Amino acid sequence: MGVRLGLVAKLAGMAALMGLLTGGLLGPSFGGAGVMAEDAAAQMSPAKLAEPPLPQVSTILAADGSRIASFYYENRTDVRFDRIAPLMRQAIVAIEDNRFYQHGALDTQGTMRALVRNQTSGGVVQGGSSLTQQYVKNVLFETAGTRVAVAQDQLRNAGTKSAKAQAKAALKDAQDAQNSTIAPKFSRKLQELRYALWVEQNYSKNEILAKYLNIAYFGHQTYGIEAAAQRYFSVHAAELTLPQAAMLAGMVNNANQYDPVAHPEVTLRRRDAVLDRMAQHRDITAAQATAAKAKPLKLRSKVPGGGCDGVRYAYFCSYVQNDILNNPTFGATADARRNLLDTGGLTIKTTLDPQAQDAAQRAVDSGSSRTSSKVTMEAMVKPGSGEIRAIAISRRFGLGKHLSAINYAADQAHGGGYGVQAGSTFKVFTLAAALADGYPVSQSYPTPTSMTISGFSTCGGDGRGTWTVANAEKSKSGSMDMATATWDSTNTYFAQLERSVGLCKVAKMAAAFGMTAPNGKPLAQVPAFTLGSNEIDIIHEAAAYAGFAASGRYCSPTAITGIAGPQGTQLNVPSAGCRQAVTPGVANQVNQLLRGVLSKGTAVGNTIPGRDAAGKTGTNENLVTAVFAGYTPNLAAVLWTGDPSAPYGDPVNKYGSSLAPLWVRSFQGALSGQPAPSFP
Repeated sequence: MGVRLGLVAKLAGMAALMGLLTGGLLGPSFGGAGVMAEDAAAQMSPAKLAEPPLPQVSTILAADGSRIASFYYENRTDVRFDRIAPLMRQAIVAIEDNRFYQHGALDTQGTMRALVRNQTSGGVVQGGSSLTQQYVKNVLFETAGTRVAVAQDQLRNAGTKSAKAQAKAALKDAQDAQNSTIAPKFSRKLQELRYALWVEQNYSKNEILAKYLNIAYFGHQTYGIEAAAQRYFSVHAAELTLPQAAMLAGMVNNANQYDPVAHPEVTLRRRDAVLDRMAQHRDITAAQATAAKAKPLKLRSKVPGGGCDGVRYAYFCSYVQNDILNNPTFGATADARRNLLDTGGLTIKTTLDPQAQDAAQRAVDSGSSRTSSKVTMEAMVKPGSGEIRAIAISRRFGLGKHLSAINYAADQAHGGGYGVQAGSTFKVFTLAAALADGYPVSQSYPTPTSMTISGFSTCGGDGRGTWTVANAEKSKSGSMDMATATWDSTNTYFAQLERSVGLCKVAKMAAAFGMTAPNGKPLAQVPAFTLGSNEIDIIHEAAAYAGFAASGRYCSPTAITGIAGPQGTQLNVPSAGCRQAVTPGVANQVNQLLRGVLSKGTAVGNTIPGRDAAGKTGTNENLVTAVFAGYTPNLAAVLWTGDPSAPYGDPVNKYGSSLAPLWVRSFQGALSGQPAPSFP
């Protein structure tokens, strides 16, 4: 008897509570609650719900529109109501809130029924929240979760003790706020109801249903119905079938318990319960439910993956990722930029040409083993625009043995390392500086096998003493002119030409074509400048050669052509900053001289049938590394081989000319089907 009386007392108390709630929601006169109802009505006035944008997936696209990679904090892609299959909409309403289209913010019948069942069973067996209330709860949880993620990023990046202390305090506050959204407090429930009332007053039922389906969690870091349809069935939300829709609708109650990957039998029973509920509410016929229950789950899982690890064009992906994370154009702080990439739902259009990338990758893979300490790499840039068409490295991207997360082809701002030496490919800047200063191609110097030379000074007027320079091979004659010395890559000739023109002018010419150290600082002005003694990155050098191919118009290397937000809003992207680095006449003279390298010089025989082409070989001292720069009027590239982690270690025993056949092979593939213009 005592137990019964206790139950009756509990139910009476709940009835009084419901009188307050319904009185507040449906009007002060509801149920004759009198003064108490008036107080409840004041408490239950609508409260505007802050709805910050939900985290969305950002996608990187190649130039042809194909997907390269995705970045996300939560795997979610919002879709409109009309892009969700009607069966999916019916399934979620049937199992979660079958009176959704009949009640307001609070379903009094459902709430009372749930309270009675939960109390009589001694536990929570049925929920009473409407879909609107569930949407509100998810919004509050997401907002708090974003605060937690931001605080975690701040803690990871904090450099000082005080910054770490502040970040820890912010993280604790954010975690407390997140925990409060799931704490069973009456005051919190009242506030959620006020938010729900505002939502009902400001959105149509269809809009609320779409909002709920876009925020709901479906397990495996998958949020929203579009991402769930893709994750489990490899279809869009608009294409979901009846069995698929029923399974996904059943998951939102408890995505871990009804995980079709980990618990297929439990998930199948839950799916069938949804089908029965749909038949009960006449969304489908009993026959349709029976037919659907006869079908297996039949998952076609598509694990989306995030970031660059494991994607096909990983080094290019890494370049784009670092371009966004390290460029103030995309946010004032590192946290803001990372948040933009991981949650902003960006569509990032890039310059990558899959045809060129695949051709370059095949070439470098043929030049080095994936398990070798030696690396072969190639960067391709389009003349006249600076667009990076390919970044190919023989070592695969990632962490672990025989892998690398360092983009050896790039500068440090884009995930690169300490750089590599360019060797004699840097002679092009001495050549251009001399021609720009009026030196004729007939300019002659004696070319002994070795010589000691002095008279070099920097732009600041500092003298550089003496320099002993030697040719890679014995001199073929007592003296040479500019053309012959270029074709044969004669070091003693270019040492004298650099001294005559002036080390400062040569360094300025290289700077005009975008050449800096990998950390972005100016190159060291030393006598061996013309022999490529400075560390550089090959992407910027490929852009420099592209500048010569474009008649002297230099454009800094760019990987991003456009970025659109979820609503199509266009974001600013870095400009290539194209400029005339040298006159077209000088650039075209350089091009004609470097054509001879392929027809009669150090890379003789490495021409591309049917195309004008030019190039320059480079070899570092003791054959430790080898370089080749080659270009046509519509594509430029630099290839490099060696051990980037030990640039002065074991030799590759190769000259730059050994890379020329790889360059020919890569360009034949990259330019297949492309026009074949001529140099002026």
